[in-house]
Amino acid sequence: MNVGEVGALGQCPVCGAPLMRSPEGYLVCSHGHVIDDQPLDSGPEWRAFNAEEHITRSRVGAPLTERFHDRGVYTVMQPTRDPRFRKLAALQARLRVEKHESEVEAFQELNEVAGILGVPSHVIDTAAVLLRKALSKKVMRRVGGKRLREWMAAIIVAAARIAGGPSLSIREAAERLGLDAARVARAYRELVMSLGVHVKPPDPAQTVPKLTEKLGLNPAVEILAARLLNALRQRGLTQGKPPLGLAAAAVYLSSILLDQKRNQMDIAKAAGITDATIRNRYKDIVNNLFIEVDL
Repeated sequence: MNVGEVGALGQCPVCGAPLMRSPEGYLVCSHGHVIDDQPLDSGPEWRAFNAEEHITRSRVGAPLTERFHDRGVYTVMQPTRDPRFRKLAALQARLRVEKHESEVEAFQELNEVAGILGVPSHVIDTAAVLLRKALSKKVMRRVGGKRLREWMAAIIVAAARIAGGPSLSIREAAERLGLDAARVARAYRELVMSLGVHVKPPDPAQTVPKLTEKLGLNPAVEILAARLLNALRQRGLTQGKPPLGLAAAAVYLSSILLDQKRNQMDIAKAAGITDATIRNRYKDIVNNLFIEVDL
C-alpha cells in the first residue's frame, strides 16, 4: 500500500476508515473494502512489441544524454516564413550556447574525436561524464586548438579503460589523430590525477587480436598467446610490465611454438615497440612458465 496517501483520499463510505491507493491503483480502505476497482491507466495509449516500435510511437522526445553540454534539453523552433519567428529561432539558438562557448567546443571536439577513433556508445557516454567533471573542476584551463584534441584523446582512452571498451592505447589514439603520443600521455596523467578516477590497467590479451591480424597469423596463435598471458596474470607476473610488450612477446612465442614464426623486428614494428622490449618480455614468459623452446 502507498501509506503516504492514507487518509488524504477521504473516508470509506462503508466503515468510515481512511482510504488509500494500492500498488495496483485500486482505491481501498484499511479494513479491506474495495471502493474503486477501475483505476486510471497513466501509461501511453499505444502498444509496442519491439524497441523500434517504441521509438517510433513515443512522443516524449529524446532521453537525456551526457554528450551535449546541456544534456540534450533544448527547444527547437521549426522554420517559418514569419520574420518574427525567425528572429525568435535565432535568439533561441544563441541563448543555448551563450556563456557556454568553451563547453560547447569541448563536447563537439569530444564527439568528433570519438567518431574518428570509432569507440562504442557506452565509451562515449563515459568520456562525456569525465569531460563534464574536468570542466567543473577547471582541470582544462585555457585549452584550445590542438591541445584540446590531445585532451579529448586522453579522456577517451581513460573512458575505454573504465567502461571496459575495446583496447585503445595512448599511442594508437595519438597515431590515428595525428598527435604527439607524449603530449597525450601527459594530458592522460593530469586527467587521472586531477579527477582521482580509478583506471584499470590495460589487459595485454586485448591487444593480441590486433597483432595477429597485422601479422597474418591464424586464430590458433591468438588463442595460445591469450592462454600464456592468462597464465602470467594468474601468477601476478603482469603487474608493472608494459602490456603491449607482454602481448607482443606472447605472440612471438606462440608463433614459434605453432611453427608460424615471425621475427622480432616484424612483431615490434606491428606493435610499435622495440625488439629489445620483446626479447625482455619473452625471457619473462619462458623463464616463469618453464617453457622450453627449440629455435
